[in-house]
Amino acid sequence: MASLETYAHKSPWRWIHPEKRRWYTLILTLDLFGEWELIRCWGALDSRRGGQIREFLDDPEDIEQIIDGIDRRRRQRGYIPVET
Repeated sequence: MASLETYAHKSPWRWIHPEKRRWYTLILTLDLFGEWELIRCWGALDSRRGGQIREFLDDPEDIEQIIDGIDRRRRQRGYIPVET
């Protein structure tokens, strides 16, 4: 398993759904208090509508599984990963 710093350097992860004109972004960051935070953002390519959820990781060691799970769900729903 890679360290959290390695994952943070790969952040952000982005997916786009070309048919529905939607996007999804995942950001892993270290806040000012030294806690790891996962920020999930989504929206439409053609409008300013969207949202976000910020969550602090209770067990940062699970980050690899969390990111892989999100990637798997995005791909199942027709999203395509985009290089950042």
